[in-house]
Parts: sequence; C-alpha cells; structure tokens
Amino acid sequence: MAIEYYSSINLNQNELQFPVIHKVGSAPSSPSAVAGQMYYNSSSNTLNFHNGSGWISVGGDITGVTAGTGLNGGGTTGAVTLNVDAAQTAITSVVNTSLVIGRDADNDIDFATDNQIIFRVGGGDNVIFKASGEIEASSLDISGDADIDGTLEADAITVNGTALNTVIAGVTVANATLAATATVTDSTANTAFPVVFNDESNALLDDTGAFTYNPSSGLLTVPNLTVSGTTTTVNTTNLTIEDNNMVLSSGNSTSAVINGAGLTLEGGSGDDATFTYSTSGPQFEMKLGSSYEDLQIAKLTASSLDISGDADVDGTLETDALTINGTAIVAQATASAVGGVELATAAEVQTGTDTARVVTPDTLAAKSVVADIDVSSLTDAKIVTITHNLGTADIMVQVYDKTTEANIMCDIARTTDDFSTASTSVVSIDFGTAPPNDCRALITSLAGATAGSIAYT
Repeated sequence: MAIEYYSSINLNQNELQFPVIHKVGSAPSSPSAVAGQMYYNSSSNTLNFHNGSGWISVGGDITGVTAGTGLNGGGTTGAVTLNVDAAQTAITSVVNTSLVIGRDADNDIDFATDNQIIFRVGGGDNVIFKASGEIEASSLDISGDADIDGTLEADAITVNGTALNTVIAGVTVANATLAATATVTDSTANTAFPVVFNDESNALLDDTGAFTYNPSSGLLTVPNLTVSGTTTTVNTTNLTIEDNNMVLSSGNSTSAVINGAGLTLEGGSGDDATFTYSTSGPQFEMKLGSSYEDLQIAKLTASSLDISGDADVDGTLETDALTINGTAIVAQATASAVGGVELATAAEVQTGTDTARVVTPDTLAAKSVVADIDVSSLTDAKIVTITHNLGTADIMVQVYDKTTEANIMCDIARTTDDFSTASTSVVSIDFGTAPPNDCRALITSLAGATAGSIAYT
C-alpha cells in the first residue's frame, strides 16, 4: 500500500537513487493529469509526460502548440497549422477606417463613413446613427414603451388606429355641487321623502311642513335618530342592531369606567345574571345574583392568568414557558436551562449528533472499542482486521505492546483486509513485521466532533 503525500518533497540537491517511475499499461486517468506528470507505459515501453493538454511520448513528435486564447496549432514535426476558434473571447479592439462587418455586401454594419454608423439591410442604408445624436431611418417600429425626455414633433400621430387630432377637442366641464337630503321611507307606500321633526307636535313632517307622517304599519327608515329622556323601552321580540360596537354610559363625565357598568340578564322571579365592571379590582365580574358564576368556553386567550387556588387540567397543558418556584422550566433541558431529559441509547451516542438526549457513563463507553491482538495468530501477510461497528471513518486508532506498553507504529487503514475497500465498520492493521509481544488496539469514534476552521492560503 502506497503512502500518499499532499505536499512537495524537497531533497535539497541530494540524489534520488534507483527510482522507478510509475509503471502502468495505459495513461493514468485518476486523478486528472497535470502538466509535468510522468509515467512509464509498460505496453509500449515508453516514457511519457503531460504537457498540460495531453500525454507526450519522450522522443516522439510534439503535436500541439498553444498560441493564445482562441488560437491553437496542430500538426507534425516540421509543419504547424494555426487554427482560429469560432468563438473569440480575448479580442479587446478592432480598429480600421474601412471596417465593415456583416454577412454580405447587402447586409452589414458599415463604419467607413466618419462619425456615422450605417446599418445596411437588403442593400439599403436603413438606419444611420450620427455623431450629433440623430438617428436617420425610413421608419421606426417600437414594440415596447417609448420614453422621450425632449420634444416629440410629428406631422401626424395615430393612437390605436385613430388620428389623435380627431379625438382631442376643447371641452370645459363646469364645477357642480350635489346636496344630499335625509329621507324616510314608507315600505307600505313605497314612498321616500325628506323629513324634519316638529318639537311641538312630536311628529315627523315633510320638509315643507305640509303634512304629518305617522305610519301605523310597514317600515320606517330614519338615517339618524336621537332619543332624549330618562327611559327608552323597546317592546320587540327580537332586537337587531347593525352597529359593530355598543357604547354604554356614553354620558360618563368621569375619567374612568363607572363602577357596575355592564349588562344585566333579567332572571324573572330568580336572580339576575350580570356581566359588569368593578372598579375595586379593577376587574370584570360575571355573577348570578351576588355570587360569581362559572364561565365555560372552548378556548381562552389572555395576556396573563393568575389562579389563586389549584388548577386541575384534565387534558394537555401546553405552555410557551413554565416557571416553578421562580425557576424557569423548559420542555427540553439545555446547557443553561432546567427541563425534561431523555437518556440516549448506545446507537445515538455513536452517531454523535443528538443534542436532545443525556449520555450516561455506560452509553459513553459505546464510542470506544478495544481489541487484543494475538501475534501467534498472524499469517504471512501480517494483517489484522478489527470490526468496531462505530459507523464512521472519523476514528482514532492506537496500538501498543501489552508487555512493554510502548506505542507501535504500523500501517493503519480504514478498509477491509485487502486495503482497497473503504469501510466505516472495520480497520485493517498491517504490521509488516510481526511484533514480539501481543498488542492491544484502541479505537475511539469522533463522530459529531466540532468541525474545525480551515483557511486556504
């Protein structure tokens, strides 16, 4: 098994004696070749190097010459062909006093005339851009909007197919005042007319005072009604009020709600039910007679709830925050908060990513595996495979001599015993030479460890 190096090796001008270049039957493809890489082709017995574009046999012809972005050469010894790519991305300037770009003489962009750019289509100079900012064209068709900051001058303007001068005329609309008149409506006579109220006759009159309207049947509609007096009695079976808000004690001249203001439900010969406001609380009170009455609702939403006695919850108590004797209790304990906990299983401890369960000394031991190695059982290959089932390649492996307790340096791979198949459940240890005493392997999982910060310079 080869040792992989991820940095250059500097021999400091010392000799590299008896080296053997990588021998394979065909050009290596993984990892991708880089310029300067070499290999020995055991099929053609040739030494090859990579020039950044392809593999070149040492002593053979150079078949590729790089000539710049968009330009490349190709050919054999003694002949080089320069090819121009169809797409040019590096050219920054093309200047010529007779420059013409296009598909043919009848369809092109002509820069040959000083201070003009001429777009020619079908053999005609259809659009000319001048240095003065003027655009000269036989016609102009704009599919989108046109924003003109200056003056638009035209011999004729058409809007949606109609000449603009036929739809614009001098029209003056004088100011008008509309006056609204309050009315009452007799649904029986289907009559609506303006009314006034006569204080002397206590009757509704038309606005001329010609007649008195006292409907005995039907519906009387009044836009606004003010009733003055000490008592207003409504003798109806059902009272329908369209307003969204009812104001009680509207004549209150104090700076607070009047004590006892609210609603009363007549109890007949029994106690009345009341829903009133008490300024001594201050609080809203719901009573039957003088005793507080129960309240049954599907859901109660309140900014706060203070219960002086016990609370009996038959269902589920759900709360965003819970405090017991001044200590905040959370649903799931954290490093800084008291709360409920759940013990982690050995499998959850091995995963190393669970943040909601508690590890016990017993389950913590599940992240480590130890194994004794009997050197008398080693075969000629001197390889030992240990199954740890920790489910990760992020493990630390250490081997020591059980007699001398000295650390042993050996080749450790996170693979099966063939050293080619990666594994997260076994490790293979290659001793090379059998150690003199039995050994002990210590394997610890680092799954879930905090990721370090990496900087690339």
